[in-house]
Amino acid sequence: MAIPVKLPPWAFRVALEISKLRHGHFKNRFKNVKLREIHRGKDYVNYVEGIMGYLGDIACAIYLGLDPLEIFFSMVISTDCLSHRDESDLKFRMCNIDVKVEDFGKYHGRVINRNIRKDEPYGCRLINEHQWRENSKHIDYYVFATTDRPLSEEHTLDRVKTIYLLGFISRRELENNERYRLADRTPAGKKLHTRAKIIPGEDLKDMEKLKEIEPCYERAGEERCREAIERIFRASLSRP
Repeated sequence: MAIPVKLPPWAFRVALEISKLRHGHFKNRFKNVKLREIHRGKDYVNYVEGIMGYLGDIACAIYLGLDPLEIFFSMVISTDCLSHRDESDLKFRMCNIDVKVEDFGKYHGRVINRNIRKDEPYGCRLINEHQWRENSKHIDYYVFATTDRPLSEEHTLDRVKTIYLLGFISRRELENNERYRLADRTPAGKKLHTRAKIIPGEDLKDMEKLKEIEPCYERAGEERCREAIERIFRASLSRP
């Protein structure tokens, strides 16, 4: 079940500002033609990919009980004032999370309600091969999301008030299951420009389960630190 998360009033302005700051150092790898066409009359058209992603980050952080602004402040510091890419969008229980936001057009309602087959358009979520090879080693979980309504000239990113979190999947599942092998064609028959990990929407876990994950102990470094963190986490689960 998709989870709606209401964005704070400042979400668009902050997402735009971060996108502008990053733009001076590096460009988005992929320009979303459809997204840019919808926003062609907007003065922020060159930043739409970044804005959309940061709105997703804000929503996911709020859902997990994290402070989005604190995450962004830390990101600025860890990337030397946004001079290089960060390893993940946010951290939760030491796990690195990558949030991916997509527009589904007329299929929007069906995707949100999980009333769509994997062999239909937008029935699967994709992770581009280049992105997968470049940063999957840093990511523990992928979260997929969309806007409150399909994007259009009447409903542009500056008017989005809510983000729907569709579900998540772990990197380990994507690594170790032949079902998610890199492919150049979707089950719907669409030929992709580059290969991708293809994930049927029905395979995504409900967002509630993300709040229940154990810490990613391996990211603690030394064995004694991992053991200490595990003891603390186990203590938090015990009842008096």
